[in-house]
Amino acid sequence: MYNKYIVNLALGVILLISSPITFTEILEEIVVTAQIREQSLQDVPISVSAIDGEAIEDRSVDNLSSLSTSVPNFIVAETQIDTSISIRGVRSGANKGFEQSVPLNFDGISYPRSQLARTPLVDLERVEVLRGPQPTLFGKNAIGGVVSITSAKPTEEFEGKFSTSFESEHDESQSLLVLSGPLSENLLGRLTVSTREMDGWITNENMNRIEPQRDETYIRGQLAWTSGDVDYNLKVETADFDSVGYAMEAIAAQDGYGLVFAGPIAVETTENWVRSSGETFSQNSMDNFVLTANYPMDGGGTLTSITGHVEYDSYEVLDVDYVSLNILDGTNQTEEYDQWSQEIRYTSVGGENVDYIVGAYFQTADVDVTDYVPLGSFLALAGPPVSFLVGTNWDRIYAQSSDMYSVFGQADFNLNDNWRLTVGARYSSEDKDGSRDLTIDGTGSALANSPLLNILWGAVLNVGPHSVASSRSESSFDPMVRLSYDLSDDSQMYVSYTQGSKAGGFDIRGNSIPGTPLISSAGGWEFEEEEATNIEWGYKMKSDRAQFDFTYFSTEYEDLQTSVYDGVLGFKVGNAAAAELDGFEMQGRYLISDGLEFYASMASLNFEFTDWKNSQCAYGEAPTNGIYCDRSGASVILAPEDTANAGFDYEIVLSNNWVFDANLNIDYSSEYFITTNLDKNIKEDGYTKIGLVLGLESSDGKWRASLIGDNLTDKRIKVVGGTIPLARTFVRLASGGALDGTAYDAIYDRPRNITVKLDYKF
Repeated sequence: MYNKYIVNLALGVILLISSPITFTEILEEIVVTAQIREQSLQDVPISVSAIDGEAIEDRSVDNLSSLSTSVPNFIVAETQIDTSISIRGVRSGANKGFEQSVPLNFDGISYPRSQLARTPLVDLERVEVLRGPQPTLFGKNAIGGVVSITSAKPTEEFEGKFSTSFESEHDESQSLLVLSGPLSENLLGRLTVSTREMDGWITNENMNRIEPQRDETYIRGQLAWTSGDVDYNLKVETADFDSVGYAMEAIAAQDGYGLVFAGPIAVETTENWVRSSGETFSQNSMDNFVLTANYPMDGGGTLTSITGHVEYDSYEVLDVDYVSLNILDGTNQTEEYDQWSQEIRYTSVGGENVDYIVGAYFQTADVDVTDYVPLGSFLALAGPPVSFLVGTNWDRIYAQSSDMYSVFGQADFNLNDNWRLTVGARYSSEDKDGSRDLTIDGTGSALANSPLLNILWGAVLNVGPHSVASSRSESSFDPMVRLSYDLSDDSQMYVSYTQGSKAGGFDIRGNSIPGTPLISSAGGWEFEEEEATNIEWGYKMKSDRAQFDFTYFSTEYEDLQTSVYDGVLGFKVGNAAAAELDGFEMQGRYLISDGLEFYASMASLNFEFTDWKNSQCAYGEAPTNGIYCDRSGASVILAPEDTANAGFDYEIVLSNNWVFDANLNIDYSSEYFITTNLDKNIKEDGYTKIGLVLGLESSDGKWRASLIGDNLTDKRIKVVGGTIPLARTFVRLASGGALDGTAYDAIYDRPRNITVKLDYKF
């Protein structure tokens, strides 16, 4: 059931609607580019949520994770090693070899890597969340949906803005400078500079500091000019977004874990905003440029060229045992990514009997990933032969290059005044080359140059040296058919059928490969393409005072790509046979009176694996298939059955002509699993989160002061979690097999925070 706050808000609005009201305002139209063309949100026959840049800025939202809590069936979770974007429960697992099931599309450029989802949200025109497969216009791998981000563009009149904010509880400060306007007769420019620093809210007793700390700098420059009839826009961006520590705690000790890790080696597992682990930090830099050119063609259409280059470097030091004991401290990894892309498309003028878009896309990319994992002094307590591993380490190096091209087209046939038929398709072809090398080094240890070194690493940790390399080629054809019917000038119904696919690839994180003398189940190498079939039925309406849309969806996935923790140090990558999901999404706005608007959205999701027999078992769960557990009929991580959002926007002109505005926002989620093995010992039980923004703006619009409160009821919300690495292994070793037990780690959403913000426009 949806939370009582949402229900009470809806009932209140019904009472207000039934009251006689006289007003002169009309509901402001929301414009999106979900189908490349600019259209009203209510005219786009797909399930899409749009958040304009002003709302993002007024609520002091600076990243996708914060934004996602207010968009039903959309979750963005920043984990220890990557950022996961989930729409309708569809996501990519924690493996850098996976293409993103929900890629970002930033100003027409695809951001296919999870690390790029941490890019700060600054000076935007809007963010659009498109649910369901979107291959035709946004690329082959958009099998779960797309997050489309549009930055604010240079203006013809000079304008500037400076914003500064401070939040005292977590010692967070942010600043933003925007300058935009003409640089010469035919040249416009826009400069955006943003900084953010934060201390965090969790005490790391071992490091004697507050975490997670943030230090971000973001700079974007744009030039827009016209040469002849051709319009150009050049965007150049650079960003550094660094963090120290996690918003993580070790919790939920089970059975013998509390007995083994007691006394001098006690592990802090109380859920109390306190953790204790070694050094962890993440340093990320991103650079990109985009050159967009629009050529007007005979007949009124436009030929568009988008050339883009994206690169980033990431260096992270991790304590991947997540506790103060020196087990896996000093683990580090790097990732380097370089991508070039070129899209050329022709868009017809629109408003004709046949409106269409055709184009071609090419992308080449290289990714290099390294992992270095040392074994620390705590292993000595286990005694020989495990203690011989102290001071040894493994190095894993992965390299991949890929080339992809595709051709695509979409056409709207206006059959008559009421009926429209849309057909579209994308054909893609991709070649990938990958290699993975893992070596074990015992230099300086008791096992230096001993064959026993590799045997112990395999027996205790499921890790073995290997070298593997291969190439793969694949192609896909993803069609779409949609039929729309206008019930009136202000309402429509539609039904659509879409096929989507996501590329196969190679396992970056594997510790061994099938066929080696080690343990064939410990890891894999190659995984296959993923496919989806989606059917939707929708209804949309709009009037001067109200907007509403409803979407029912049903999707089938085949060869769903998964990454499952093996319970020790590795992850098994493969294709989990099949899954089905269905549900609905609805959203609406209502102008109650002049200056008072109500908005709400709700979603329901039923995600079910229809055939997945080889999942990792949860702690205490009896295997059903050898060492595995059958998850057929079960749900998936990060897929709450019910999510909702509701709120009020209010604005009034005061007697001194200053403008007071307020936004009350409520987010709701039912319970959901936060571990890939669906362990019921650690899950999010559901929450209701309340936010409030109060603003006061001068009559000339130059000054604005805001008070921004988020999570005002101070809910403790688990975002994602897992089993503490080696926890069960050490309980068994320390007790000689007499005891069993484990513990978990969880990453938390930010607790209550209240920000003071000052804006000045000039």
